[in-house]
Amino acid sequence: MQFYDDHSSFSEKLRHPVSRSLLRDITDDELRAMAAHELVPNNQGSSLYVTRIRSRSGAFTEVVYDIDESLVALLEQVWGYLRWQQMIRVTARIGSPGRQPLFSNLYVTRRYARIAQMFAMNFSVELDQDYADIVTVVVPEWHQRKIIVMPRQRVTYILGSDYYGEAKMAMLRMAMHLGRETMNALGLHAGSKVIRVNTPRGLEEKGVLVFGLSGTGKTTITIADHDLSDPEGVEVLQDDVNIILPNGSALGSEANFYIKTDNVSRQPALLWAARDKKALIENCWVDEDGEIDFDNHAITTNGRAVVPRDIIPNTSDRIDLERVDCLLFNMRRYDLPPIGRLVSAEQAAAFFMLGESTITSAEDPSRVGQAKRVPGFDPFIIDNHHVNGNRLLRILRDNPGIRCYVLNTGRMGGKEGANITPDVTCSTIRGAMRETLEWRYDDILGYEIPRQLEIPRSSDYDPYTWYSREKYAEMIGGLRRERREYLQQFKGLAPEVTDAV
Repeated sequence: MQFYDDHSSFSEKLRHPVSRSLLRDITDDELRAMAAHELVPNNQGSSLYVTRIRSRSGAFTEVVYDIDESLVALLEQVWGYLRWQQMIRVTARIGSPGRQPLFSNLYVTRRYARIAQMFAMNFSVELDQDYADIVTVVVPEWHQRKIIVMPRQRVTYILGSDYYGEAKMAMLRMAMHLGRETMNALGLHAGSKVIRVNTPRGLEEKGVLVFGLSGTGKTTITIADHDLSDPEGVEVLQDDVNIILPNGSALGSEANFYIKTDNVSRQPALLWAARDKKALIENCWVDEDGEIDFDNHAITTNGRAVVPRDIIPNTSDRIDLERVDCLLFNMRRYDLPPIGRLVSAEQAAAFFMLGESTITSAEDPSRVGQAKRVPGFDPFIIDNHHVNGNRLLRILRDNPGIRCYVLNTGRMGGKEGANITPDVTCSTIRGAMRETLEWRYDDILGYEIPRQLEIPRSSDYDPYTWYSREKYAEMIGGLRRERREYLQQFKGLAPEVTDAV
């Protein structure tokens, strides 16, 4: 084993692994040619690949702050192997130039050029540079599966996984951490859009961040046009990660979108993009006639694609939000109205930390409807979750114009109650943005709800259509106790956040 007396020498090797040769500033066509040995032929003409690992390796992921002898020994083995390999390096940028951007270098062995190809299409690629804020080293052919996240060094090593999503989230996980630790900002697992609407003051643009766990409709809401027509309209910016800055603006991350394809056939806007020749597709079925069948999940239900944003309706080249006006906390439950308006920054920080939804039949049929909570709606927070809640609280207090809403995309009135469809959700958002909803404070829920929704049969979504006041108070009282108990586990979270629920 080689011990490092010179810390800078170790850090240099960690961030710049030595290889037989390093391929840089590779074009899209060159990357496609390098990955040709893995291409699955298809009539669409897209680059389509089938991977060995088909989802993120959470159970194999370790966050390391103190690098011990065993890790040094492993890294020495990796470096010894890479010393005789060709590697590709791609430099990408998060945020627009001049807006505190972060830079990231991806290293991957040449035989897995498809990972570099997908990375280069997913993000804004810069001319190759040695310096980067974030480094990701991917060795898919390594005999052992292990994801090593080193926050102090801002480096992630991905060993034994050829799933592109692992490399993507390694970069974004570190970017969100770096934003929190060095920029007084907060990385958010959220989509972003601009909604242009007529308000009582005239035509206005509102910057919106959309949060939500898998299955709650985050992507559907992000790309929805809300049935607006000119001069009203929407501009879709991001579908995954934003970094909100202290001044209330937000950096975007993706140049093009990385989408799930399991239900893309029911989302025409995304299907059109996934059918484009430029789409890079992962783990989707190709039938004997060469047609890509997104509804055949024989390979996996976690099919993916990097799709060109300019094919998706209502997108533009802009990726950053100049100003955040609204946060939408999207959850799937059976006991809440479709929309509620939160009444304080503390309450908004609490719902952010709750990251709430319910377990679906796809996850565990025996537990359908039970509460599921992920702090920040973000499974990629590296450590100290309470810091994220406190940071959002500070940003909201410093930017009091940001309004926060709770959306329910499940049902109202139990599992057999009124279904809250995407049309209902998009209509309620449109009313909230236009400021045409009349709000009233509900002392059982502890926040404001509309007196009436701007949809047919609005009363079907009123909790008091389904429950007596006494019954509803009992139900929501139990939920609030559960929420407080959950929030109390985050030592260091501002007490007023826990008190707000």
